[in-house]
Amino acid sequence: MKENNKILQLIYVAWRERWSDSQWGINIKKVLPRGVSGDVYNLADCLMQQALIGSTANPLVLNYLKHSLCAHLVSHAAVLRCIARYDKLERVYCITSLLEFLVSIVDGVTCRIKSEEAVLPGAVVQLIYWLLQIFARTVQHYELYGEISAEQSYMLDQTCVVIDRISQHQFMLSMLYVGSREEFECHGKIRDKYAAIKGSLTNSNFTLSSPGVEQQLQQFAYIDVSHLDLQKLNVLPAEKISYCIQPLLAVEVLLIPCKETSYYVAELQMLQRLKRYTNTRLFYEIIRAGFLTLSNVADTSPDTMWGAFMFFKMPHIIKQLHALQRVPGEQPPPSDYIPELVEALELLIQDNLLLDFMDIKCSCNMIEFLLNDWTKQQLVNDVHVKKFASQREAASLLLKKCDNGQQTPSNIIFIKRAEVPLSGVLKTLCTNKVQDMVNVLCQVPVGNSFELILSVATVDGRLKTFVSRLIQCNENSKPVPAELGKLCVTRSTLFDVSFLMLTSIVQTYGSDVVLSDRGDSFFEKWVRECMVERNKLKNPRQILALCDDSMVDELLLSLSKPEAAQLKPCSLSWQETCLNLPGVLHHVLIAWEQETLSSADVKNILDNIKRRLFSFSVCATSFLCAYMYSVRETELLKPLNMIQQFLAPLTSEELSSQEYAKERLALSYPIIRKMQHDVHPAPSTKSRLISHSPLIEQFREVWKTVAEAGHLPVRAVQTLESLLLAGGAAWLTTQLVEQLLTCKYIRDMSKTMDIVFAVMHLDIEKGTEALLQYVVPPLMLRRQGEDINEPQSLVLARLCVYCVISCLETRSGVASSSFSGLKKRSRSNDEEDQATNVAKVRKVIGDGSENSNDFTDNAGGLAGPRLASPSSSTELRATPQTLKEPLQSSIQHIFSVFLQFVSGDELSPKAVFVYQFISLLVECGGERVAPVLRLLPANLVQQLLKVLPTEDIRVGLISRLYDLHVQGGRQAAVADLCLWRNMQMARHSIHL
Repeated sequence: MKENNKILQLIYVAWRERWSDSQWGINIKKVLPRGVSGDVYNLADCLMQQALIGSTANPLVLNYLKHSLCAHLVSHAAVLRCIARYDKLERVYCITSLLEFLVSIVDGVTCRIKSEEAVLPGAVVQLIYWLLQIFARTVQHYELYGEISAEQSYMLDQTCVVIDRISQHQFMLSMLYVGSREEFECHGKIRDKYAAIKGSLTNSNFTLSSPGVEQQLQQFAYIDVSHLDLQKLNVLPAEKISYCIQPLLAVEVLLIPCKETSYYVAELQMLQRLKRYTNTRLFYEIIRAGFLTLSNVADTSPDTMWGAFMFFKMPHIIKQLHALQRVPGEQPPPSDYIPELVEALELLIQDNLLLDFMDIKCSCNMIEFLLNDWTKQQLVNDVHVKKFASQREAASLLLKKCDNGQQTPSNIIFIKRAEVPLSGVLKTLCTNKVQDMVNVLCQVPVGNSFELILSVATVDGRLKTFVSRLIQCNENSKPVPAELGKLCVTRSTLFDVSFLMLTSIVQTYGSDVVLSDRGDSFFEKWVRECMVERNKLKNPRQILALCDDSMVDELLLSLSKPEAAQLKPCSLSWQETCLNLPGVLHHVLIAWEQETLSSADVKNILDNIKRRLFSFSVCATSFLCAYMYSVRETELLKPLNMIQQFLAPLTSEELSSQEYAKERLALSYPIIRKMQHDVHPAPSTKSRLISHSPLIEQFREVWKTVAEAGHLPVRAVQTLESLLLAGGAAWLTTQLVEQLLTCKYIRDMSKTMDIVFAVMHLDIEKGTEALLQYVVPPLMLRRQGEDINEPQSLVLARLCVYCVISCLETRSGVASSSFSGLKKRSRSNDEEDQATNVAKVRKVIGDGSENSNDFTDNAGGLAGPRLASPSSSTELRATPQTLKEPLQSSIQHIFSVFLQFVSGDELSPKAVFVYQFISLLVECGGERVAPVLRLLPANLVQQLLKVLPTEDIRVGLISRLYDLHVQGGRQAAVADLCLWRNMQMARHSIHL
């Protein structure tokens, strides 16, 4: 209080003696303790009170206040807060003087010390409310009386000048934005006052001298981060076609084709946000990607899988994307077609070369064939089908004439027909009629029907249903005591064919994808304990531990007898035989090694195994493959010969002696060959997994193919997956980044980056970890200034950010790791996600969709607890609140490296890369990257501000880096914004 009294006395003396500004500055410093701000003693408040005692403001005292402000004796925050407290709004001259004073100081508003930073945002919010009060009072006066005085008009003009200055002052807007998250009550009053002003202006027809002021007031009332400047770095070059959607779909369909529709929809939504595609462009790229991949597929299996994806999965994807993009309240779209899809087809019909190739391959008008199916799902209507078919009719007829009927029909034509047999198989498996089930299942392997049905079941969301019913069928085929004759043989045939089909499915997709971890059926137990899978080895000793010695002896005796070939009954069930065959084979191997058994004896035993049931050959091969993993190379010959014996053809008499023997044999041979190939591939085998050339040469060869094709063929995806398994995520990521850096032109870089980003999804989690921890840091340290410069560094930063966002948005529980052998997502999490997504999509699309197999078929055990819906009604992926490993540790590592990059005082490509990474992360990720931004080191941004001399870092970037809903986030944001402001002012003063 002592210093306050001295200040007041000094003000009286200064006014009485008419001190100049410099005299005031000299004498006030004698009153204030050294190093103490005048805010501690309310210097600004004292001067303001004395300046506004009368009906008009005292200009001399206001000059003292302005001098104190320039001399840093008081803070801008304190001055603004004092002005906002002045509530005698009827004193027009005082208000006008304060407005003129504001005009003179508003451009220099800043903070100098920490204590000011805590006050400034709130002071700006209060000042805005004060300005709106003045504005509202004047406009309401005009509304009541129809006129305002010249003084009031001038005061309103000055108010508009201040409002205009603040609206163009990015630092003030940023303080208002931060303050609005803190002063909720005051900012609510601003919105109310703005609504009152808007109503008064409408009622009175008052014409403002500044036409843009109403929009500026709206900006203050509804201040948002979009009002703050942000330097855009994700400026993508114009591209006629996309190079990311086709590669990404090629990778995803190859890895796990049985993903539910919502997974693809979420991933495509992510790409749509990153690339800023319209729905029309997105639909065009999706359809084009399907055609482009099909045009390059040579093998039967990918051919049928992609054909099934086109016919069964793609319509659901397009339908969901369209429904989720619908804006609430807008006019509902036509019920019989999707307008954006029609526009996309207009673009597609112009690609004559691609459509010609597809027409030749499929021996039909592919557009017409596809759209005829889509009309049933109300994606297009008959008018559109006729229109597009007629546009392709002439070309299709010409192609047919050139073909002369020599082209064999493609599997694509038969894919749609496989839907009915699949439904029939599933329906039959629900019955208890053993003979009917045998008849149906044994017809499936004929030709490539099994492959077609499996492809349709996979992409149509019915694979788990198919597997669960096959397992139930296999369980129900257990032998019944005292059952003899044909019924017993039929039951054994049912066990055999269902076992072989299940084993083939597990080999194709992996047990993690199609089976439950806790399944208690015989087949599931056998797979867990005995079946050799790719990248899932089994210990032969543990398999032998499951055998019962008495059963092994009985089985060995039965198989050794000559009359065993006559299929005399054995007391062991088929399940017991499967589990105890390893014991028999182990005894046979030992006896053969010790020459107790001759080769002829061994052949006889193996033939007897095969003659009984073909599934026994598979069980025996699985043990022999596990055994081969555990022995020396010199000991592989005998087990290999035994496996080859199982592959020996049967005589016509042997085939005719068993029911459906030919069909079951056709199922068993590929299974045995694949097991043998995984453990000991033949040297002459031409496989994507086997090559004598170094990995780097294989990579360069496949990448050359990708570069020439301009997209990612299925064969290239398979080879890259094999290279990932062989070389690891870090090695493959390094090679991909090297290919990116070798590009010289921006267009080539963008194209390569899109393909690299898609390839990273072979294992997005481990790929992102490798990129952030093992590839980028050493690359920036060793090669900065060489090929890590503009524009390479920007493209590399974009790749990193895209991978982080994709990894972040991957739903919890995802383990897409090919490298670790777990090419699946956690089943329980998938089921929960699916349950949530089903409810959401039904709300958007409606429950009347007739094509809802993808969402409603939960017969395969898809019954789990429901999750809360994500906050956004148009997104299927909710952003997690916290990061999971390995993403969290990778982000922390790269941020710690960034801190080292900007620790010096000089500008370098490393510091530019840090800025590019952070800016792109904010620009591309928005609020979704909040969990990543929480890991930013405390002083990283401030160090970056000190190093970077450019105008690139703007308030919009800084304001987006922090969570302004918490006190710590607001404090950090204000500290960085004030440092940015002071540095901008310092650079501006240097320029002056």
